[in-house]
Amino acid sequence: MTSLEEKSIELKKLVSTYETSWFLGDLAKVMKAGPERANDQLGQLSSPQRQLYYLGGLLISSDPSNGKDILFTHEKWAEIVRLLNEVESEYDQLFFPKEGEEIDENWKKIRAVAMPSFLAYFNQGPLNYEEQTISWIEDVYSKLDDHIEKETSLRTNDFLKFYDVIDTLVQDKFQGFTSPKTGKFKKEWLAFTDLQMGPPDDVPDFIKEGVEENRPLFTFMADQGIINRFYADDIVTKDLPLDKIQKLLAIFTYSRTQTDFLYYTQTKPGNPLYDNPIFDIGNGRFQIFEVKQLLHAIENFLENTCSRPQHIATKLVDQKGTVLEDKIEEMFKRYFGDECKIFRGYFVDGNEQDLLILWKEYAFIIEAKGYSLREPLRDPERAFIRIKDDFNSSIGYGHGQTKRVAQKFIDQVPLKIQDEKGRIIETIDTTKYKDNDFSIIVTLKSFGQVQNNLETLLIVAEDEVYPYAVRWDDLEIFLLTLIAQKRSKVEFVDYLLLREDLHGKLICSDESEVMGGFITNHITPKIVKENAMIVTSPDLADVFDKQYNKGMGFKNEKLLYEKTSGKYLFW
Repeated sequence: MTSLEEKSIELKKLVSTYETSWFLGDLAKVMKAGPERANDQLGQLSSPQRQLYYLGGLLISSDPSNGKDILFTHEKWAEIVRLLNEVESEYDQLFFPKEGEEIDENWKKIRAVAMPSFLAYFNQGPLNYEEQTISWIEDVYSKLDDHIEKETSLRTNDFLKFYDVIDTLVQDKFQGFTSPKTGKFKKEWLAFTDLQMGPPDDVPDFIKEGVEENRPLFTFMADQGIINRFYADDIVTKDLPLDKIQKLLAIFTYSRTQTDFLYYTQTKPGNPLYDNPIFDIGNGRFQIFEVKQLLHAIENFLENTCSRPQHIATKLVDQKGTVLEDKIEEMFKRYFGDECKIFRGYFVDGNEQDLLILWKEYAFIIEAKGYSLREPLRDPERAFIRIKDDFNSSIGYGHGQTKRVAQKFIDQVPLKIQDEKGRIIETIDTTKYKDNDFSIIVTLKSFGQVQNNLETLLIVAEDEVYPYAVRWDDLEIFLLTLIAQKRSKVEFVDYLLLREDLHGKLICSDESEVMGGFITNHITPKIVKENAMIVTSPDLADVFDKQYNKGMGFKNEKLLYEKTSGKYLFW
């Protein structure tokens, strides 16, 4: 038995003693609170979100008869944290040199690619806002509703309404429990907990009255999963009748069942909380673990549903590409306004290109890539090959496409924009954009470190600058934040210039940290020039959460009034 297996078994045994609904509720509370407000529980964790999901997965894949403990103790939690970090350390050691292994430049390069890619893939949860996922699901899958309905008797809008009604219910319950005088609290919700909160019989009546008035809050503080619990009837609406609710619950619900799930990198069986974030408590009651995860589970389910047969899978790939280009075009129109000119689906020398955006003396050559990443392998040598293949099929291929157009600007020769039949639509005088052309590759998924520091895998000519490769969700919130803060439009150009200089010296798995550092002046051209290495940290991206809490500018942004009014707390 390996050390990793021993520690994982010990951790699962330790966690299995907890009562399911209470422990899942406590984990959800800690995730929502974050390190700032739950430092006693999260302060020592290396990858809090993934590690808490791992604990939840271990719990609901353990023997349900063991789950009776509903009490948090610092001693037991300290032991859990120790094992969690030791388990993660075991994964780190997969990339360390083995006894007698020769360490040369090739060995170092393989680990420099494989290690951060592996750890980011398994340690980092989805980093985007719910409006972005909702918009993507709606735009992509509604066009495939005939197939989805044939397979499930449901349509895309049913899935999104299901998410929305559960999200609304949880928010209403949170308001009710934390503000019983003004919120929508209903006493019957106390039926969702087995804890009985109240004063001893021998205390004075005025104390009993005070306790009774605040009993919802006291109950919530002791059993925070209560706000995540519901009956199927609680989420029935005019547009979402009970029969549809039952079908949706059947897809996304899980019951605590003992399985062989043991490692957080395990996929068969994998962590059930990712695809089944709703837990069946019994007696017709359900509990959502983390509401936002339901969105990701919906997206995964719809993608799997539309990945067969082959002609539907082909439609899905085409639709993803179209929607990604739509979003990029719409965002740049919004950012630059009427001052920019956009060519889309154009041809150069017989080759199709995605987008060319001209604004003042600047040219932005954009290629959209919806390529999906495969799960990184544990073995560094094999992992390197897979990562490099995926990288070349997406970012590397996109670089070749942008370079065809960029070369016209470099050579200062006329750029002839053609249609699919080779007819010239317009001829661009590239001399007007001298040294002001930028190649941008927009990906659907992030490759992490190897995308943020392209020097690792992308081969360019000695005098060639690196393109900018960015995940769509990151690019969107960056431009929306610049708009919301009324920053100069040329700041986007400044950022692209900064990013060119960062390749070769950046250690970062999340592009939004670089973006946040730029917006807050924690990463400046002077700092980049004076340092041989730039290491980012998660707190640099906080500027986007702060902006989101004021209003990010998404279409159909949720709870915008509540966020801007300052009258509400959010769960």
